Amino acid sequence: MENVIEVKNLVKEYKNLKAVDDLSFEVHGGEILGLLRTKWKRKIYYY
Repeated sequence: MENVIEVKNLVKEYKNLKAVDDLSFEVHGGEILGLLRTKWKRKIYYY
């Protein structure tokens, strides 16, 4: 099936803290992707 989202070798740094190192993934048509993240006040957001 065709990729609708493709991420390769993603790196995210905040000053001297490496939060994400070499993240890769694919999302194919018809799949469901959920991402979770936290905020500084212990809230969880779902996208």
